[in-house]
Amino acid sequence: MKVPSKVEKTLKKVCAKKTDPRHFLRNPHLDAEKNILWATNGHIAARIPVETADTDVSGSISLESITYAATIAAAGKTTPEIAANGSLDVGETSFERPDGKFPDAEALYQQNIVRETKAIISIDAQLLHDLAAALSKKGKADGVTLEIGGEGDAVLVISNDNSEARGILMPMRNPIHRD
Repeated sequence: MKVPSKVEKTLKKVCAKKTDPRHFLRNPHLDAEKNILWATNGHIAARIPVETADTDVSGSISLESITYAATIAAAGKTTPEIAANGSLDVGETSFERPDGKFPDAEALYQQNIVRETKAIISIDAQLLHDLAAALSKKGKADGVTLEIGGEGDAVLVISNDNSEARGILMPMRNPIHRD
C-alpha cells in the first residue's frame, strides 16, 4: 500500500487517542478492494485514497507502521509504502496488524453521498478554526453552530460556549463542486 506523503500527521488527528477505550479506532483501516484508508475517532471520519498492491489485504494498519514508512520515505524522498498482508512490512521491518472490528464507515459514507443535496457550502477550515477560537470563552477552538442560508451565502457561526459571540464566515471564491 502506498499512502500520500505526510498522511501520518493527518491520521494522528483523526484516529482515536491512545487513551480511548475503543482500541479498534486508534488505527486506520485499509479497504484493499476499494483502495481506501479509513480513519475515525467516532466523531469524524477520513476517507483517504491509497494505492494498493495485489497482495495487500483489508484490515487495520498500525499508525506506528505508517509513521515508520513516512520516515523511511522522507529520507529517500519516495512515497511511503507498506506491504499489508499477514503483517505490515516496511522494507525489512515488520509490524503486527492491530486487531478489532472497525466500524463500517464505507456504508455510512455511501448513505450520505446518495441522499439529495440541499446546498453545497465550501468553507476554509482554517478560517473556521480561527473564528471558533476567537468566539470561544476559552480562547481555543471549540464547538460552534453553523447557520447556513443556502448555496453561496455567508455562514453565521455561533459559539457553543458563548451564544452571544457570533461571527460570519464568507464562502470560498472558487469552490470545488462534486459531480
